[in-house]
Amino acid sequence: MEPLPTFKYHPDPVATGSIQQSESPCLGCNRIRGYIYVGPAYSEKFHYLSGSLCPWCIAEGSAAKRFGATFTDTGLMEDVSEAVLEEVGTRTPGFESWQQEQWLTCCEDAAAFLGLAGAAELKSRFTEAIPAVKRCLEDDYDLAGAELEEFFDGLSKDGQPTAYIFRCLHCNRYLAYVDQT
Repeated sequence: MEPLPTFKYHPDPVATGSIQQSESPCLGCNRIRGYIYVGPAYSEKFHYLSGSLCPWCIAEGSAAKRFGATFTDTGLMEDVSEAVLEEVGTRTPGFESWQQEQWLTCCEDAAAFLGLAGAAELKSRFTEAIPAVKRCLEDDYDLAGAELEEFFDGLSKDGQPTAYIFRCLHCNRYLAYVDQT
């Protein structure tokens, strides 16, 4: 099994669940490489791409080109170059969210997606991201004090609401947003 390609903006897509071990062949290259992408895939003509593409075809851009596909909606990304929009949209594994995913930016670049988190994951694995999540709850949900803490404690990685954790590649600042249906 060859090593997985490196994704600048999604450093561990296996840990985030966007890429899984699989013996399924890739629809792009028709090879069985031991991994398959199971995240979102958007294409006007091909509505069955999730679970059908290998990480290598995504990384090199051939999957996006062959199927007219994107893997993340980059429409909300601000203050980044066209090259960054293209890399995140067409050569980076996306991730599932409750509504529409958002790829966060900082320092005029896309941030690295680190994963989904509930209160338990934030307290154990992403402790440095807690202030970013609480800032999001204050700004986006207008929460404060005990109400904010209660909402924070209700965050769930596998349920909802869920926190989505990012880190700037330049200043190392943690960024986050919270999503629910």
